[in-house]
Amino acid sequence: MDTKSGTASFFSYDNLLRIEDRVAAFFLRYPWIGWALWIAFLIATLLRTHPRRFGSTFQAYLNAAHGFWSGGQVYDMSTLGEYLYWPVSLLVLGPLPMFTPVVAAAIATAISAALLTWAAVAMMRMLLPEQSRADVLNLAGLLLALNIPNAWFNLKYVQAQVGMTAFMMLAAVAIAKRQWIVASLWLFFSIVIKPLSLVMLLLCGATQPKMRLWLALVLVAALALPFAFGHPAYVAEQYRLWIAKLQQLTTVEPGQWLYQADFATMLDTFGIVVPHGLQTAIRLAAALGFLALVWRIARYGNIVVFAVAVTLYAACYINLFGPRNEFLSFLVLTPTLAGLALMLLRRNTHDQRAWLLMAAVLIIAFHGALEVDRVVKPFLAFIVLGWMIWMTMDVRRWVDLLGPAAAGK
Repeated sequence: MDTKSGTASFFSYDNLLRIEDRVAAFFLRYPWIGWALWIAFLIATLLRTHPRRFGSTFQAYLNAAHGFWSGGQVYDMSTLGEYLYWPVSLLVLGPLPMFTPVVAAAIATAISAALLTWAAVAMMRMLLPEQSRADVLNLAGLLLALNIPNAWFNLKYVQAQVGMTAFMMLAAVAIAKRQWIVASLWLFFSIVIKPLSLVMLLLCGATQPKMRLWLALVLVAALALPFAFGHPAYVAEQYRLWIAKLQQLTTVEPGQWLYQADFATMLDTFGIVVPHGLQTAIRLAAALGFLALVWRIARYGNIVVFAVAVTLYAACYINLFGPRNEFLSFLVLTPTLAGLALMLLRRNTHDQRAWLLMAAVLIIAFHGALEVDRVVKPFLAFIVLGWMIWMTMDVRRWVDLLGPAAAGK
């Protein structure tokens, strides 16, 4: 047998279509498989809650919360790690610091998983308004199952990324319905949990006039809320230290923080070392570029296209240009991409865009060696970003992508 011809035959277009049909037929035959995998994953995660798994991350949140409520240290300037978020994020923990770390971690994990589950269902309902409730639920289960590799590390370490992502998705759904106050409320919860979602808030505030007042109030509330629970001088000092902590992060060499994965680590892997000043300039230039792209979509006037696009652009910016982005932070990008892939597959199992998106989601979601993640994850995110920019050059491509979801919007 000719090995080359056999290989070519295996990867022929007809064979590829048959494989796609078999995969699609399997999930049509067992539509509950996604939910079964997701529920089993959550049960296993909760049963294995232990300080050995979350000690280096969630424990830092608890320590910072104890410090805040006692008027003590919140930010440790001697290390790149420990607590990094702004003071209001500590209030989200509520009474959790009163419990033992294991109980607090289990509660936080369960709440985060419930939020992501809710957001997945809402996202699929927005993307597939023409489908039955049963179809939407089944596809939401698949969306969650596709993100298990990404959710694994986030839930194991009890990361704030899960809740932040869920509220960004819920905000997108509310925007698609023109529920401006509700969308602003979800963004409030998102930035309170983790301030990186300020990217989405600022993009929405700059491009959606009907959201500006509400988002301004949201931002003021997030900044002011800690003053209601601590002495003004103490809280002001914590804000000063937080800003100093962020400045410290921007001076880190690629690789100095072991888990970093962004544009700088990708370039560093290829032997291109970007000086700190130039890194900052690139982040600012990228912010302006992303704003221009989202503004272009907003001006087109299709609100569903805007809702999906602003979520993805915000996620890409966070992952590629956010300060000290980590390999597990790509969870903010993959659920919406998975939703698009499943939406396309539900309409046409031979839509190659769907399979490519699904492959991107799975490759980004899986965690390999750190030296691989620091280049592969941002590299794929750049490919996704390039595809999005291509569609934004003619926004009708977004409308074509979303189909019935964007019809008449």
